[in-house]
Amino acid sequence: MNGSCWMRLAGLVRAGACLTYSQVHAQDAVPAKPYPWDTRPKKCLLPGAAEIMRSQCALEDWPSYRETTSRLQFLVVGGDLDLVLRAEKDLGFSKKKFATGEYYLEAWYSALEDTLTSPNAKIYQLVEGWTRAKGDQGYAKIAQALLAYGEAWEARGGGVAGTVSPEAWSIYRRKLKEADKVLDSAPAQTKELAPWYALKLRIAYQDSELKSVREGLLARGTDLWPDYVPLYSIAMVYSLPRWGGTYQEVDRIARLAYEKSKPREGASLYPASYRLIFAVTCDCTIADTVVDWGLMKRGFRDIEKRGGANEEIWESYAKFACEMRDRPEARRLLELSDKMRKDRSAAPADPCREFAFRAT
Repeated sequence: MNGSCWMRLAGLVRAGACLTYSQVHAQDAVPAKPYPWDTRPKKCLLPGAAEIMRSQCALEDWPSYRETTSRLQFLVVGGDLDLVLRAEKDLGFSKKKFATGEYYLEAWYSALEDTLTSPNAKIYQLVEGWTRAKGDQGYAKIAQALLAYGEAWEARGGGVAGTVSPEAWSIYRRKLKEADKVLDSAPAQTKELAPWYALKLRIAYQDSELKSVREGLLARGTDLWPDYVPLYSIAMVYSLPRWGGTYQEVDRIARLAYEKSKPREGASLYPASYRLIFAVTCDCTIADTVVDWGLMKRGFRDIEKRGGANEEIWESYAKFACEMRDRPEARRLLELSDKMRKDRSAAPADPCREFAFRAT
């Protein structure tokens, strides 16, 4: 063991660690670039240090779906390619799940979708650097496709169809096809990722020329990722009446989510898939749909058994119960939410709470 290793060993022993010979030599590796929220001492960034000095170096980079998504959005907007690629490696191919049921890669892709579809100079530079660094591997092609998809919607705008100019429609359709072509050029490994199917489905439901491939994409994607809720909810959103669909088709897809995930999740994905379409956009209430309320309540109980919800999720399900005028269920779900809520500061009067807790 050379002198520098002895000095390093002495420093770590003073810090309360006990290293083997091989662990000491591992410290010669370059420490990982820290994420911006990582304020631990620099010694904690050395390979193996977190396992050796747990009391001093403990850190959970990805504590919850909500916090992880927020952190990842911050990373992508910041434009630091090294950190974005580190996060891709940490999350982008993981099948681990948060306590609330979402995949780690779901948070990763959600952050990419939110940021890369609103491109600016820094975002373009990030994706160019990503492509130079990774070629067509990993999420490089998905990132390129998200840029093109964002450009499509930048041209179209968020207004109703009648407010869109012919030139804007032309750009929108052209950029959708460009995004789809980029996804098709991705390597086979990328084409097995749930986010690849999510973006392919989103494009297919907006391009009328791709109508014939929608069902096949949904089937193949959910065969590979049967518990990945966004695949179902994307298809459900574009099956709403506002997009020319029907509530019967929306419920058919929700039941598909239930059937494919039932061996592992019970009925959990039935309410979970409905929750996501209302979290995004729907000019309707749950009472307007043809939802099976009995199956929905079974799903709530399966989620409760698995501990798969936080206070906001329970509150959103309570709103479903209020819209269905099911007072006992609304009260039960709000009580579940309140048990988990840390912030109990004053809030405006809530019609759902008034309905749920009104004396009968």
